[in-house]
Amino acid sequence: MKGKILSITVAIMAWFGAVFFVNAYQIECPQKIDVKEKVENMPEGWEVSDDINSLTVSFSSMIVYHGKPSKKVSLKPAKGMVNGKKHELIWEVDFKADVEPYYVVCSYNVSRIELIKKIDLSMKSCWADYSKNEQGKKGTLTCSTSEAKDLY
Repeated sequence: MKGKILSITVAIMAWFGAVFFVNAYQIECPQKIDVKEKVENMPEGWEVSDDINSLTVSFSSMIVYHGKPSKKVSLKPAKGMVNGKKHELIWEVDFKADVEPYYVVCSYNVSRIELIKKIDLSMKSCWADYSKNEQGKKGTLTCSTSEAKDLY
């Protein structure tokens, strides 16, 4: 009997884990990245200074784009609710209503560096959460298969 209860408990936990994984997921922007500068087509007689060959840049902000970010179609975030919880920065990313996928772009201060990640096509809404820790500013984009409600 104990073995049967344990098996049922494990099966229920696995099912809940699978449901959560399908219904929501997170994209965390790396807080710091190392950048090494490279100059191409160096004009004759010039050289790059040794003290600026590499630098570490810190996370600054997130932007959600409809289609490839190079097309410059950024979405304006709204305030509203997802699954009964209020959020300040929500984007609707319902791929089934559109033909282009959505992307999140993580931007980094004092540079033009941006890291790009495609948002899973099954998601319908995403919201941003910003926080700070000992390494600095942190950004997390949480996405859900639930639609956003009461947007304003």
